[in-house]
Amino acid sequence: MGAPFDVPPFMAAWLEAQQALARLAGTVLAANPAESAAPQPFAEPYRLLFALPGFPAAGTGAAMPEASLRRYQLAAEQVGKLLNEAAADAGRRLGAALAADGPDAPAITSLQQLQTLWIDCGEAAWSAAAHREEFAEAQAELLAAWVALRAAGQAR
Repeated sequence: MGAPFDVPPFMAAWLEAQQALARLAGTVLAANPAESAAPQPFAEPYRLLFALPGFPAAGTGAAMPEASLRRYQLAAEQVGKLLNEAAADAGRRLGAALAADGPDAPAITSLQQLQTLWIDCGEAAWSAAAHREEFAEAQAELLAAWVALRAAGQAR
């Protein structure tokens, strides 16, 4: 799906992640949970989102600060993994809410109510992920690795 205008790479990555999330939400509603897709579709858009412009791609033969680059890649992968887990958690929460039965089950009779439920599930999943020490440490490492990589790139 092409855009009628050029979008920055981070926005394209964000849009791809949103589309993958929509696909995941659709698969969560499958009758058999074992058939639901794994959260892997999110890895590539987040990798692009955290990519550094101005650094050559791996395998191009161009000189780059390998240790700093590897540290940054590992940090970005960890943050991406945690974001994938949060997105998958949101999808599971939505699936569970939609499958709930009984008087406490949410009554979904409009798209607005479905959207509200999805937002509530997403906020609950994000809150659970963002308040974990592992998430804070991963974000701090990503920032530190990015700063180190930028400094190494400016020094070359």
